[in-house]
Amino acid sequence: MQLVHADLEEVMMAMVGLETMAYIKTEVDGKFTNYVVYAADGTKLAMFDSQESAYYNAVRHNLAPVSIH
Repeated sequence: MQLVHADLEEVMMAMVGLETMAYIKTEVDGKFTNYVVYAADGTKLAMFDSQESAYYNAVRHNLAPVSIH
């Protein structure tokens, strides 16, 4: 199978930010609220007890964090 030009562009655009973007998601486990940092591909990277810690640790590791509601 050969990729046509348009398909290749779509694949490349889908990969933009894949290695530099992280998502911060709030997860509630019983009575504890955790802030989990995920890589753009959905890999769980770390868990913190505050949103600030999650954000600053992502930045510290050269990731561009965004929040998921």
